[in-house]
Amino acid sequence: MPLLLASEFHYTQRGIAVFALVGAAGALSAPLAGRLADSGHGRLGSAVSLMLILASFALSALGAAAHNVVLLALAGVALDFGVQANNVFGQRAIYALAPELRARLNGAYMAAFFLGGAAGSAMASPLLLRGGWPLVAIVGAVLPALALTYFGINELRRRHRV
Repeated sequence: MPLLLASEFHYTQRGIAVFALVGAAGALSAPLAGRLADSGHGRLGSAVSLMLILASFALSALGAAAHNVVLLALAGVALDFGVQANNVFGQRAIYALAPELRARLNGAYMAAFFLGGAAGSAMASPLLLRGGWPLVAIVGAVLPALALTYFGINELRRRHRV
């Protein structure tokens, strides 16, 4: 997003920093997600957060195409909201497991989370150069769509076993 804001919207570093602060509003999802997870709605919350992440990339593509920074800001908030919530649901699922496994699983989970974020950041610049923001948004949307598909398949399997 910073590259898009600098090149297409002519934002300065200060403007990009202010834009990033708006996106940080998504952190408000953590307590809400925690309450939902604690009340037994972790699976539903995970699915909804993945859908929100997917929708945020669609909204960002629309915002870029319309040259509308408000839509881009809403997409940023939605993306952060979905990612934060999904992280809370994932960690809640780990902490529901056997105590002797929690530390190792949480370490692996957080390592995968940060490696995924780093990989996404590394891919974004070449994608932006090659296909503009639409390509970034498509690739960004494909990943949560794959996760949502995997989640849905596992939910179907789980329901058929019960």
